[in-house]
Amino acid sequence: MRFHRHLGLFAAVLLVPLACAPRGELVAADGSHRQAAIDPASKLSVVLTTGAWEGDPYYFDEDTTVIHAVIANMGNKPIRLAPGDIDLFDERGFQHELLDAGGTFALSGKRANGYSTGRSNDFTRISSYGDIGASALPWGMLQPGTTMRGYIYFKRVDGTANAARLTWHFHESTGSPVVDIHFDFYVADIGA
Repeated sequence: MRFHRHLGLFAAVLLVPLACAPRGELVAADGSHRQAAIDPASKLSVVLTTGAWEGDPYYFDEDTTVIHAVIANMGNKPIRLAPGDIDLFDERGFQHELLDAGGTFALSGKRANGYSTGRSNDFTRISSYGDIGASALPWGMLQPGTTMRGYIYFKRVDGTANAARLTWHFHESTGSPVVDIHFDFYVADIGA
């Protein structure tokens, strides 16, 4: 009996530092929070920024990987923005599921009738309380000459991985592939 009591105390002493260990944050290879990519053929540009969440709830990014995205379509064809077109895999090959807040957009004067899920249904809908839904990147057809911005959310990366790659598979409104754009992230230690 005495052994079990000491074993429990020993386990608690070992686990407390792990539970309190600081998490890292996702950054680019150069340590910055912003990455940009331009595809010259489609004239798509994407800017991703980590560490930018200032919404409600203020602690949302402590439990979720939050990335701000700005997508500009300077090409001549509509481009599909859909939750199933974005993948985030860590260096071990594990996928970190996109968390969809369900926002959508449509052309001015047109009614938004839902949105395409994209090439995959491998994402989860989340409750859009606070600023989560209003700040999320909305899904729909990004028309030529327009820009869309908002946050994309994923299951937490930095608690289990040291690096991850986000791949955005862009498609035309017909479903034809346009370009895959990759962003490599690394986990920087924010403790100490």
